[in-house]
Amino acid sequence: MNHLEAAQITAAECLCFRARRTARAITRAYDTALRPSGLQATQVTLMSAIALGPHGEQTMGRLSDILALELSTLTRNLRALETAGLVEIRRSDTDRRVRVTQLTGDGKTRLAAALPFWKQAHAEVVAALGTDIAQSLHAALDAASHAMASAGPDRGDPA
Repeated sequence: MNHLEAAQITAAECLCFRARRTARAITRAYDTALRPSGLQATQVTLMSAIALGPHGEQTMGRLSDILALELSTLTRNLRALETAGLVEIRRSDTDRRVRVTQLTGDGKTRLAAALPFWKQAHAEVVAALGTDIAQSLHAALDAASHAMASAGPDRGDPA
């Protein structure tokens, strides 16, 4: 098999290719609508995951699991939010080896202020896909994430 045949098979069958292409297109729509908030879709997602934790905080390990991100990528993304004063990272009170994240007051305010822009983006994406496809995609993505997490370590999001 040569490189062209390999590329044709990959392009025709690869779930990763399709998932990443779709994710980029959807992310672009959210980023465009969120632009006036000064936040990107990835930042809103990360901040929401933090806010939903017990007592409004999450450990780095739990965030990594929820978002299916490697710790190095998560740390890099959190640093930008920390530098902007939106997130605080500290050591756990009960286990000094564990780092805990939480939104600052400004982070909470900015996340809440981003909601109307997020709603606009969400409505536009659902309208573009159609309600049936959007609901099916939502369910399929959740099922795929769960299946990949069940497949073993480093295979997906266990949440």
